[in-house]
Amino acid sequence: FDEALCEQGRNFNTKIWNAFRLVKGWEISDTIEQPASAKEAIKWFENILAKTVAEVNESFSKYRLSEALMSLYKLFWDEFSSWYLEMAKPAYQQPIDRKTYEATLGFFDSLLRLLHPYMPFITEELWQALSPRKEGESIMYAQWLKETAVDEDFLKAFEKTKDIIAGVRTIRLQRN
Repeated sequence: FDEALCEQGRNFNTKIWNAFRLVKGWEISDTIEQPASAKEAIKWFENILAKTVAEVNESFSKYRLSEALMSLYKLFWDEFSSWYLEMAKPAYQQPIDRKTYEATLGFFDSLLRLLHPYMPFITEELWQALSPRKEGESIMYAQWLKETAVDEDFLKAFEKTKDIIAGVRTIRLQRN
């Protein structure tokens, strides 16, 4: 038993909860156009999600449950929270366009479904709060995600963009 693992799990739960609060706290506007940056962010996350679903399914088929969990952890923490939400979120105190908001809710729904076998309580709670549900409806019975095609070239190009942004952030941090 290692208490550090409990702390890591708690921190991950907190990250999920805070991401949910951020997304559900956005004001939605039907009058503003979807920014090009949001379209690119959605396309990128659709591809990274599809790639991760394939990885998770392969790990499950080989009974490598901890590898599947690490793939999901990285997807939520690194890709969704650190990159996608930063690209998709509206400017400070500005509304978000409906298309980006609906896509983000869809991604959150998918992430909760993927995480449910590992984190049943928080995923059920947030899935119920994500959108209106019917009486007796539960994430336990929700359809598992199907594998879809991945645009590897797009993902490689996007990784270069992420590397450039990370480099600029590092230089900015070093130079104050």
